[in-house]
Amino acid sequence: MGDSRATPTRRRGIEAVIWDFNGTILDDLDLVVRSVNVQLARRELPPLTVDRYRDVFGFPVEEYYRRIGLDPDEEPMSDLSAEFFATYAPGLAACPLHDGVHDALTAFRDAGLRQFVLSAMEEELLKATLVHLGISDLFEAIYGLSHHEGDSKLARGRELLVERSIRPDTALLIGDTDHDAEVARDLGVSVALVSRGHQSEERIRAIGCEVRDSFFDLLSAVGS
Repeated sequence: MGDSRATPTRRRGIEAVIWDFNGTILDDLDLVVRSVNVQLARRELPPLTVDRYRDVFGFPVEEYYRRIGLDPDEEPMSDLSAEFFATYAPGLAACPLHDGVHDALTAFRDAGLRQFVLSAMEEELLKATLVHLGISDLFEAIYGLSHHEGDSKLARGRELLVERSIRPDTALLIGDTDHDAEVARDLGVSVALVSRGHQSEERIRAIGCEVRDSFFDLLSAVGS
């Protein structure tokens, strides 16, 4: 991007940056909406617009599914998730990084920060996607889930902190949803949300935590 703001100095006390993936690093919003609309069409339910999706998406995923008319009590989450991924996975390779992500990643690396991915995506698919995007070498470790059901990543976050010897007060989690803020709170780490992902800016600003409008702006989250 070539902007002079793309070289942060380390914010006092921050040593590790923990990145969410979907909607934060990866711009997969349109693919997600297309994929869930395939599910809705099969059940003759009204499709979601991108704006409507950003207003209703959240964790737990079961509750989000109920809000759009799918019923995990009638159809197991494993079946609903497999159906979603049958459309989503083939399109994943065409999804780009969000504008400015690569510059932010390299700037944080150059500032001497350790970087990690913590995602609700299945871990092997997550690793393969990061390799495809050409950014896997910017991360010290990658933590995803063992399945495709997209539930809470809190347990994996706890493992990340312990296994990588990260003190919570030295870590910053970057995400795009209220769940990222909840995970950060429960882990005891700082959080900054970017308003370009899977939830509307209005929703994430209502949480009351730090919100950044762009990845240029995000650089100041670890700046002096």
